[in-house]
Amino acid sequence: MLCRRGGLITVTLYEIDNAILDCVDDETGEVIDFDKLDKLTMQRDQKLEGAALAVKNLTAEAEAIKAEEKRLADRRKVLENKAEGYKGWLSNTLAGEKFETARVSCRFKSSQKTVVDDNKFCAWAISHDRDDLLIYADPKPDKNKIKAAVKAGESIPTVSIEKSLSLSIKSVSYTHLRAHET
Repeated sequence: MLCRRGGLITVTLYEIDNAILDCVDDETGEVIDFDKLDKLTMQRDQKLEGAALAVKNLTAEAEAIKAEEKRLADRRKVLENKAEGYKGWLSNTLAGEKFETARVSCRFKSSQKTVVDDNKFCAWAISHDRDDLLIYADPKPDKNKIKAAVKAGESIPTVSIEKSLSLSIKSVSYTHLRAHET
């Protein structure tokens, strides 16, 4: 089946692979059409190369966005800290006094804040059977330590180490390519 994209007709990798199989006699295994096989192999290589290049480009763009996000987050933190600094200065300077102009109004409102010495309080809450005042985090398996234990020979139920393949895509220099052609 041919796919139309923007007026261009493209062939899927699945179709190319099937066409390559059609170039070989099913019974004898002999190549029937060498020219067609060469063209299809080149077309397949181009399609695979295009996909790999797309992965590289998308990964590079994602990394650039990630770096920009970090830069913007750092900039946001600087601005937030600067605003907090001014707010602290205003609070100290006004010392509870109301301030108002045509463009801004500063008022103080009464609030309450709970101050807790975490370590001492946790010990007290546990010793006085007041777990209801504590927040416990859900346990989470440490996969690196589990992997090390299994590799060291320990048998742990419900755990297995699965082998997988990880695709690595790197640029190949033109001179490196030319050296392999000769």
